[in-house]
Amino acid sequence: MRPNGLVIAIDGTAGTGKSSVGKAVAAQLGYGFLSTGEMYRALAYTVFEKQVSAEDADGVLQVAKQMVFSFERQPDAKLRVLVDGVYLGPEKLHLEETGNVASKVSTNAAARAVLTAKMREAGEKGGIIMEGRDIGTVVFPDADVKIYLDASAKERANRRFKQLQEAGQTPDYDKILASIQERDYRDSHRAASPLKAAADAVRIDTSDLTLEEVITRVRKEIDCKIG
Repeated sequence: MRPNGLVIAIDGTAGTGKSSVGKAVAAQLGYGFLSTGEMYRALAYTVFEKQVSAEDADGVLQVAKQMVFSFERQPDAKLRVLVDGVYLGPEKLHLEETGNVASKVSTNAAARAVLTAKMREAGEKGGIIMEGRDIGTVVFPDADVKIYLDASAKERANRRFKQLQEAGQTPDYDKILASIQERDYRDSHRAASPLKAAADAVRIDTSDLTLEEVITRVRKEIDCKIG
């Protein structure tokens, strides 16, 4: 076991509850929870801010190399991502433009390799749950516990539809479903670190499970490892 505990990888398709599950379990264990997508969004925002084209492979790579990441554990277990000591915050990381750039820079194999190394550095001592698309296959192929969450595209679209409705919006279900299907295809067919379950990952279909039931399933796997 690593000095601070286990490294737990949670991978899976978008909208399966990876962040909600990971954060809840991390809080129970006293671990930190890192959503690695925020690191790609941080790269995207920095690329955008520096006016580097997302299609400029070498330019994006240089930005990635220069970024210094640090992390602050919050009361809810989430590890807040800082770049060069500065917290960018959701108002920057979740800009529509940031998301658009993130989907492009995440296909840059060389930049992914740089961020992968930085993720490993963040989790090498253990005591962490990392959520993403390639944690158990690429970032930490030796993770102590590997979980792969999935759900049908229709169920994930339905969840998103309800979320937006509850937020007072008037969403279009068909557009949401199409967006999810497109993202699944993009994530699983990209050349660099495509989305797939590790051979030794525990696969959990969350389609008919509540959040609490998924948390219980994940804890069972972790508790078996802890002994």
